[in-house]
Amino acid sequence: MQIQHKIIQGMLGLTMIITGVSCTKDFKDLNTPYKDVSVSTASPAGLFNNLASHATDEDYTLYTGLFMPITNQMGTQNVVINTTNYTRSYWNNYYPDLADYKLLLKLVAASPSPASYDNVKSMATILMGYKTLQMLDRYGSIPYSEAGIGSEGPSKYRPAYDDQATVYKSVLADLETAVNTMKTGGAASSQVSIGANESLLNNDYNAWVKFGNAIRLRYAVRLYLKEQALASAIIADIVGGNKPLPNDMSYGNDQINMRKNNFGTYPKLLTGNLPSGWGDRFFYAFREKSVSSIRLSDNVWNQISSSNADDGSGIFDPRSAVWFMPNNFGKWVPQKQDKSQQEGETNIYVNADVPLAPNTAPDNKFAGFNWYIMRDWQQFPYILISEADVHFLKSEIYAKGMGVAADWAKAEVEYKAGLTSSVNYWYSYVASNSGSIWPAANRPTLAPTAIATFLANPKVAFVPADNTGNLQKIITQAWLAAIFEAPEAWAIVRRTGMTPRTIPATTKYNKLPYPTDEETNNRENWLKASGGADPDAEMLKKVYWMP
Repeated sequence: MQIQHKIIQGMLGLTMIITGVSCTKDFKDLNTPYKDVSVSTASPAGLFNNLASHATDEDYTLYTGLFMPITNQMGTQNVVINTTNYTRSYWNNYYPDLADYKLLLKLVAASPSPASYDNVKSMATILMGYKTLQMLDRYGSIPYSEAGIGSEGPSKYRPAYDDQATVYKSVLADLETAVNTMKTGGAASSQVSIGANESLLNNDYNAWVKFGNAIRLRYAVRLYLKEQALASAIIADIVGGNKPLPNDMSYGNDQINMRKNNFGTYPKLLTGNLPSGWGDRFFYAFREKSVSSIRLSDNVWNQISSSNADDGSGIFDPRSAVWFMPNNFGKWVPQKQDKSQQEGETNIYVNADVPLAPNTAPDNKFAGFNWYIMRDWQQFPYILISEADVHFLKSEIYAKGMGVAADWAKAEVEYKAGLTSSVNYWYSYVASNSGSIWPAANRPTLAPTAIATFLANPKVAFVPADNTGNLQKIITQAWLAAIFEAPEAWAIVRRTGMTPRTIPATTKYNKLPYPTDEETNNRENWLKASGGADPDAEMLKKVYWMP
């Protein structure tokens, strides 16, 4: 079954409406992503809201059917996913957004007071910069400098692919400019406010600066092996210069503060026209038996429990109560990552108008992902970068001496902060959930001593002078904290080669293949970028920053 929750449909382009340019006969047959602009939102505020609403546009089936299995973060019934059906969703959603972004910049430049839009430009640049960097992480070389300007005419419908390193550097430079030109405090009074159209961080410009710096730090670490001078300069600027980053760790029941330190899309809080079925994509991906039917894997089980006791008595990670549930007999039995033991029931997340209670599938043998979190499409967060991610990056930076002096004491402080932030985040999410999907009686609560006990567990705690083992723990916990940030977990796997596994490593999925439309509609440029390689060969190629 092919699932496409949202593919942006073709529009004629804003310039055609403004200038009266007529369509050519094959207009709709040309490479659609490069010519689309959202006609209905032709204002800086509307265009920005489009970008915010699309911040996490990707078929989540790709996460459960491909990313989570290859990062060894779940057991799965599926053996092969049809990558053609799912790997194009981010690509097809990106280019209309790039067109919107470039149009936004034009509208701002043509306004009577461009300087009053500096913050709108910076916010849009941070958001688009994130999406562009994610495109590079997924596909390698992409059309960029010549893309998103299809409204200028048919000659722009087939853009050339840009060199990966060039785009990474260009976007990082744009992000630096964006955070440095953001007006905060009293200075922000000179800026145009786009009100409710700023549905990501509610016009909190300080939070936007933190978001931009967090992205810069992530990619400084990502690129360190290939661009050490550039990466070191970014790290020295942010970490050495004590630039703003998320650093709260404790959110209580404050969902606003929680999301201003954990940047992403929170469906219930978005404004504007959300695509039909958008909020349902997460649950659908988990319950769709043709691509996933996922379970708690033995690999993850080894990181959250100190024993194989099926009564759960060995579980020491407090996030487990939010993330997972036992099987139908109340037993904590993980599925082997190698698929050597098959599930008795193919689907434990039944898609019904009146959802069945958890653990009602009669033949379910293995522990699974928490039924309530799967069903919570109203408030489940789609995280771009979390506070925990940032603390783990800083821990790795201090451990390795990347751009700053190596300091294992600081590495441990940041490591503990990452774990604390991750635990508090998920419990704050549960506590702030007022929806009917999470009944109060089924919401786990965090015991007062839970975090201290967690940090002291031998599988988690640093061992004095064991720098090799301690670095392994940093990478492992960064990977585990990103369990619902599948693209980031995949990046950690590819970048470090240090993530835990219970099956042999594979090099089959180093990147995603280019959409098949490229071979047909942008063939000359596709050939230059891919060498004509088929999808399987494309996926073996490494993206720029991989060792």
